[in-house]
Amino acid sequence: FVESFWSAKKVVGAICHAPWLLAETGIVRGRRVTSYKSIKTDVINAGGLWEDTEVVTDQGLVSSRNPGDLDAFCDKLAEEIREGRHDRRVAA
Repeated sequence: FVESFWSAKKVVGAICHAPWLLAETGIVRGRRVTSYKSIKTDVINAGGLWEDTEVVTDQGLVSSRNPGDLDAFCDKLAEEIREGRHDRRVAA
């Protein structure tokens, strides 16, 4: 399901432990991302460029650390959705 959204160039959002799914699908490889601290190593091992930041946006991929960051996460997610499809998704 997540891979099909990503392949269709749609915005994908992940908060707290959800970046684990992005790691499993390979979506985080070469991308800036954040998550709950307990899965930081897994995200890095999957090739993600992990940051300890409230919200990280990388070409239609919006991630956040925890529910305490929900307001900022929702703002960035809405901004990315308004921008539309992200046809040029080149990983770092």
